Amino acid sequence: MGTAYGVAFRGDRFLMVFNAVRDGWEMPGGRIEENETPENAVKREFLEEAGYEIKILGKRDLGHCIVCACLLLKKTNNNPEMVSELFSELPAVLAFERSEYELVIPWAKSVIDSKRSK
Repeated sequence: MGTAYGVAFRGDRFLMVFNAVRDGWEMPGGRIEENETPENAVKREFLEEAGYEIKILGKRDLGHCIVCACLLLKKTNNNPEMVSELFSELPAVLAFERSEYELVIPWAKSVIDSKRSK
């Protein structure tokens, strides 16, 4: 099964959620449930954690997890599990390794930009 998360953009800004348990900002994501695809897990986690629907445009296997490049759509869950915010650069306090985000954010942006230009 494993884990998956998404990097979702609205314009040039990406969405992150604040995880109070880990005391830091992270991308919405989590465990892939039985009989669930990584893409469906990311869509579910975005709705649960941030309240947003997303459109997935690309997928990348990092070995320890799957990352999806996404467009941020409308907010449909007005009672999400976490506080979310749009960022143009990484916040100082992160729940996971900064180096991974520095790798996947530009990758996700390039996937989205390449799909928009077609």
